[in-house]
Amino acid sequence: MKLQGGINFRDMGGYQTKEGRKVKPKFFFRSGSLSKLTQEDLAQLQALSISHVLDYRDTHESQKDQDLLWHGVNYECCPANPPSHAMTAAMGDWFTKERLESLPADYMESLYQALPFGNSAYRRMFQKMDSLDRGGLLQHCAVGKDRTGVGSALLLSSLGVKKETVLEDYLKTEAGLLPFKMQIIERVEKFLSPKAMTRFEYMMSANENFLNAAFDEINKRYGNLEKFLETEYAITPEVRERWQHKFTE
Repeated sequence: MKLQGGINFRDMGGYQTKEGRKVKPKFFFRSGSLSKLTQEDLAQLQALSISHVLDYRDTHESQKDQDLLWHGVNYECCPANPPSHAMTAAMGDWFTKERLESLPADYMESLYQALPFGNSAYRRMFQKMDSLDRGGLLQHCAVGKDRTGVGSALLLSSLGVKKETVLEDYLKTEAGLLPFKMQIIERVEKFLSPKAMTRFEYMMSANENFLNAAFDEINKRYGNLEKFLETEYAITPEVRERWQHKFTE
């Protein structure tokens, strides 16, 4: 389903698990900002029975670019950025020549390495997931790529979806973000140097290496995904089994 005013919106249903089951549709959704939704978009989201929205943006971001919401939905702002990558009002526009040129070479990889651990936003996502009986859960950030990308990867992994399939879902963002990306390029390219444009492309890409950096760090710290999920987020084998019966078919 395509939203006229949405960014990178999709249902995460249909992916196959290691057990040969499939994630049920209309339970889990991912997206970018919901601030530009049309009335038709709002009606479509309400018709999907999406009852929970988790906004992973920092408070300043969410207040500056407020979500448009539909009747009956429960909204929570749950900042997911690690302190090292938090956004503040003082930071201004990301897409300036000076800011992009000064971006560390490993900025995105270091973000993905930090996101999975001790993250209260993902803890809240799993709590919402566990209590979900009817209606869907939509997680989003600014463009639905990084904070949402890791959150979605953890959610799908907790349901037994293979890493290769999780990466496949993540890489769909490259196409999903293209219209938004082109709008920004049109606005800023005349102000950017070649180096800044290269850094912009780096920052705005859905790169397999980014999500792999998260998985590699999980394995480095815990040895495997199962131990990570249990230790960091109290997702025991019993919880995973219950979710597989509830959310897969």
